Parts: sequence; structure tokens; C-alpha cells
Amino acid sequence: MWLGPAITSSASSLCSTVPPERATTTSYSLCNLYFPLASPQHSGEVAGIPYLLQPNFPLLLTNTAFGYAEAVQKELEARFQAIGAPPAFTVLEGDVPSALHALGYRPSATFELCQSHPSHRAFWSEQVPWSEAWSIARILTEAYQVPQWRFPVSQRIGKLLQDPGGQAFVAYLYGEGVGAILVYRGVGLLAGVVPRRWGHGVGAALIGRIDPRPFLRLAGTAAEFPGRVLSRFIRYSLE
Repeated sequence: MWLGPAITSSASSLCSTVPPERATTTSYSLCNLYFPLASPQHSGEVAGIPYLLQPNFPLLLTNTAFGYAEAVQKELEARFQAIGAPPAFTVLEGDVPSALHALGYRPSATFELCQSHPSHRAFWSEQVPWSEAWSIARILTEAYQVPQWRFPVSQRIGKLLQDPGGQAFVAYLYGEGVGAILVYRGVGLLAGVVPRRWGHGVGAALIGRIDPRPFLRLAGTAAEFPGRVLSRFIRYSLE
């Protein structure tokens, strides 16, 4: 487990302090959306650049700064390194600062904000309450093949679902949960399908369940989670 200094912050101060003229979709929206899954004690903001840290599990969009400014790069890197996390910056595609490349940062993941659409896949799916956080965490950690993170993931899912803006939907096959998607403030944040059910339409059924809300997916997963791409975000980390 990573350990680090406590940095006092709140969901409102973390992102809404970014001046309106600097509040890009990357820094303002993604940061607010993923804050419930991050560690409030380790997350914060440096000179208008917000960042999230989650030392208990390696969810990519809860371990990154949103946006980039050369003037605060070293300070942000120091805060990541203080808890043993590799520094990372997530920026809107096309807004990549040349300084990141010069310093050895390379794309490590691409996220796509997509528009959902209806699905006719015959999987039963339903909204589940926060008390199902342990089951949802089982599905998602199995989907991403990190079952060892089930306990801390379940804690953050429980917190998210107790927020009025949080929702979770689970897809079932023969009574077993085989896929799940988390929704926060009207956006699908994290979707997963257990590996043995990949390619069977479970993901499409989940996306259809949240239609017409947008959702985020990793690039390369369109076959499982279909949707029209609205914008892309690139996460840069040191090689």
C-alpha cells in the first residue's frame, strides 16, 4: 500500500477553484467526476492544476493530474512521488504540451468520452444500491484482472453510491452478476465485464441501460462498449 502526506481538500475546492478561463474539459470535468473514487486526503490542486491520487488501488484516472503547466510540474511530480505513485498528466487530445515529450513523458492510456445508444442485447440489468458495493467491486476487479484490489475498491464504490449523484447497474446471466457500470453525475465512469463473458454483448447491454447518458471507456474497448466518440483524453506518464 502506498503511503503519503495528508493534503486537505474537498470535492468542491478541488476543481471549482480553477479559474473559469482555465477550466478545460479535462481539468474541470474529469477531476470532479472521479473525485469520489480517489483519496480526498491525498488529492489536491497546485496553482489551478487539480490532481487525484488513490494510493490503495491503481485506477488510472484517480492517479493523475488534469491539465499541465510547466511552472508547477516539479511540485506535482513531488506530490506523486511522495506516496510512491508514478507522475501522470491527463490532457485533452490535441492539447499536448511539447514539454511533456521533452521530459520523457509518453502516452500510457487513451480514454474516450462516448455517446451511448440503445441496445437490444438480452441481458437482464438493474440498478443496485450502495449495499451491493462488495459485489460490484468483485465484478469490476475481476473484469480488469486485479482481484486483489476488491476491498479498497468496494469502499470507494460504497461512498460513491451514497452520494445522490452516484448510480450502479449490474448485468446478470443465470442470476450471476457478469458486468457492471458506475455512473456519477450523469456520466458512466467505469464499466467492466468478467473475462469469461467478453464478446457476448454484456457491455453493450450495460451501455444501453444508461442510454442516453455519455460514458468513458479505454480506447480499444469499442467492441465491448459501443458508442460514438465525442472526445479523447490522453494520459501521459514517465517511461
